[in-house]
Amino acid sequence: MELLSDMKPDRKAVPLTTLFPGERAKIISLGHGAGIQRHLRTMGLMEGKIVTIIAAQPARGPFVIDVEGTQIAIGRGMVRRILIQKI
Repeated sequence: MELLSDMKPDRKAVPLTTLFPGERAKIISLGHGAGIQRHLRTMGLMEGKIVTIIAAQPARGPFVIDVEGTQIAIGRGMVRRILIQKI
């Protein structure tokens, strides 16, 4: 697993909300707070996993992402906390 300090300078960590449908990324961090990290991990989201954006609903709707063949709908508030590295 790559850490933030191990990342290449041309690839910085950005929120998952910056991806468009069809784009893939590697999860770098789940954000702050043990509660939210535990919740995201129970859904199969953890550092090092590759995610693909399936759909991003307009306005304030949820994001639908694919993690290892499982589709998950997550609200924008949670998605903003997940930092990724585009691949």
